[in-house]
Amino acid sequence: MFTPQQTNQVQDVPFYDDATTKDGWQGQGTTKSIATLKSEIVQSVGRLGGTVTRFQRGVYEVGNRKRDGFQIFYVIESPSGELIPGRIDVASLPVRSNSRNSQSEGKRREQSLCMALYMLRMALDGSWFLQQLSPGYSALMPFMLASDNRTISQVWGESAMRNLLPPPNSDFIEGVVKIA
Repeated sequence: MFTPQQTNQVQDVPFYDDATTKDGWQGQGTTKSIATLKSEIVQSVGRLGGTVTRFQRGVYEVGNRKRDGFQIFYVIESPSGELIPGRIDVASLPVRSNSRNSQSEGKRREQSLCMALYMLRMALDGSWFLQQLSPGYSALMPFMLASDNRTISQVWGESAMRNLLPPPNSDFIEGVVKIA
């Protein structure tokens, strides 16, 4: 039996100005507006079977850094017609403070947010490919809301849901899950 190792450590990301294509970061040079990128994300979530209901802009405090971002709320309709809510959290790369030129800092924060939305759209489109190639895969499942307004991924990362795995010394019983 395989038990995944999970850590609750905050992932260290570079500052926006230090992110390079060589290191896998993309979208730094996008000229698309936030409105255009939001529209593209709505389309990408729709291809995955979800319907975006709203975008909530805000600031994430990750470690000791503040990062602009969005919470993207969506629903998926179950076979019985029930609407199952979900939320995708996306935080831009942090921007170094520049007390001398707050306009420049504001512009870089906006560019970093555009970069994050650009990369999210790319990730959602990549997930669509995987959903086509891997029967039974549901790309939006990790973002569905579980308990206490947390996503399934958040609950899993906090170890509370790991008890869904069968105990290490028991037989696994295969079955069919029916969503009522």
